[in-house]
Amino acid sequence: MLNVGESAGLVERLRYWWEQESRRPTGGSPAARVAQIYRRRDMLRTLVARDLKKKYSTSYLGYIWTLLEPSLLIAVYWAIFAHVVRLGVHHYVLFLAVGVLPFNWFRACVNGGTDALTGNAKLISSINLPREIYPLALVVVKTIEFLLTVPIIIFVAILYGKAPSLSHLPLFFLALIIEFTLCLGLVLLFSAWTTLFNDLERALTSFLRLWFYLSPVLYPTGRVPGVGRQLYELNPMVGIIELQRSVWFAHNTTLPWHVLLVSFVGAGLAFVGGWAAFIKLEPAVLKEL
Repeated sequence: MLNVGESAGLVERLRYWWEQESRRPTGGSPAARVAQIYRRRDMLRTLVARDLKKKYSTSYLGYIWTLLEPSLLIAVYWAIFAHVVRLGVHHYVLFLAVGVLPFNWFRACVNGGTDALTGNAKLISSINLPREIYPLALVVVKTIEFLLTVPIIIFVAILYGKAPSLSHLPLFFLALIIEFTLCLGLVLLFSAWTTLFNDLERALTSFLRLWFYLSPVLYPTGRVPGVGRQLYELNPMVGIIELQRSVWFAHNTTLPWHVLLVSFVGAGLAFVGGWAAFIKLEPAVLKEL
């Protein structure tokens, strides 16, 4: 075991290493990049505030649009799948809201990620910042926008007379962490790829539409036939949405822990793989910008 003197010396060496890494201009090891982002966290806040101000201060309705757009979408799905297709899901509007809003967050991140670097080309060429800060700012903005839509879920729950399960409430925050990690990894990946390959942006639009229908947004996971169930559950959004729904449907939702493990591992792999690809492609991206 380390004594008090050795522990103090170790802490001091770690502090010195952190300070040296954070002073690097940009690039370096992943730890150095994290240190650089932390040192320039003021710029991260500025970028987030800029994007939020651009969206909400230039519109007369502002925040109302944030609630109105997904509410109309939920109403359309409810009209079709509750009255035409007749899925027969209990409290279907609440069921929809808890699926549509997290997926909208995911889709907004991936779609926005295609422009995370090219849309900030002037800043990237004029200000020496760690380039990861731009995809990170985008994901933070979309996360805030998602949280601003949570009152829709609460309002629908009040109409149904349902209260969240307090024992399952921590799972909501776990779902946030997993989805944030997944989104950040994919945004890092696609922000670099779409800078080099412009046609990828169109392909992503179609891919996200397919991903939507392969996620349990409109229907329960239990409705998926047994033959393709194992492949279906490899989708990390399945576990994320199930976590969200367990907060409101605790008594009739069985948490498939293996699916949650897939989501957790999938989000981690997406983050590590996306960041590694971002670092590898960074020189080519900078030339392109």
